[in-house]
Amino acid sequence: MTAPEPELETAPEPEPEPGRVDAALRWALGPVPAIRLESFRWALSLALLVYTLAWALDAREWLTPAGYHMSGAASYGLQLPVPLLGPRTVILFLVVYVGAMVGILLDLRPRLCSFVVFAGLLYVTTADRLAAFSMNKLALVAWLILLLAPWPSAAEQRGGEGGEGEDALAELRSAWPLRILQASLLIQYVGAGICKLRGDWLSGAPVLWLQVQGIYMTPLSAWMVRELPVWAWAGLQHGALAFELLAPLLFCVARLRPVAFAWGLAMHLAIGLMMYRVGFFSFFVVTYYLLFVDERVLRTLLRRVTPEVSRRAGVAGRDQIDRTAGG
Repeated sequence: MTAPEPELETAPEPEPEPGRVDAALRWALGPVPAIRLESFRWALSLALLVYTLAWALDAREWLTPAGYHMSGAASYGLQLPVPLLGPRTVILFLVVYVGAMVGILLDLRPRLCSFVVFAGLLYVTTADRLAAFSMNKLALVAWLILLLAPWPSAAEQRGGEGGEGEDALAELRSAWPLRILQASLLIQYVGAGICKLRGDWLSGAPVLWLQVQGIYMTPLSAWMVRELPVWAWAGLQHGALAFELLAPLLFCVARLRPVAFAWGLAMHLAIGLMMYRVGFFSFFVVTYYLLFVDERVLRTLLRRVTPEVSRRAGVAGRDQIDRTAGG
């Protein structure tokens, strides 16, 4: 009799690499660190607070019958029948509305304050819909996404330095709110660029030179109109158009993001200095840049500037942030 031949061990088959669809789903819905979303919430609250305080002195004109409000019939149904506030209730409203923004900045019941801010912003926008600035409407969309986004659990909010709290802080959340907000910024830029292309921005007309002479003119823009040559205005005009059309490439390619940040900040700084109160909108748009900043950079900045926000946002999870950075 012969001994049985030993069975040959076969190597396990390698797991198939995920396809493009799976990779796209993981990018859109998979886990990501919360730090960029929480940083954006904080910066958006600050931008909205500055914007609200600047217009608060004229609140009676916007929110009470003392100002002009077009009827629904005269506006062909665009103005909604929203009840206006009285001279005393408008003060109470501003205290609650502004107080909720301050609460988010100080991390005092931020979830409750977020709902209050959204409700207040919705009322301010609909009370005088025709006069509401575009920043109101864009901010409403951003706040709605933030409210629908997964919120840190109670354990995460109570977590402290080290121990179980640090592990809880390192937990990740779904990426869909981050991706929608990132896409919204790119849509804003590309949409603005397409509108300029359909207008006169490439016809050789000094469109920007004419625009800064309107109701938004500032002392700086008045000096620039007098002193700058035509070719300088053409450079500013075409530079802004090029940035808006190239925004998807500049922001989506990680190596080009420093160029996007520098170019975009320079453009919005110029807008803020050259156009009266349009700087509030520029500040609002720049807050979206935090959604593209590398988590490791944000982690370092938040530890220095806002340690409480960094604690709740999950800065303690160093290893997991490093592994998922750059998305």
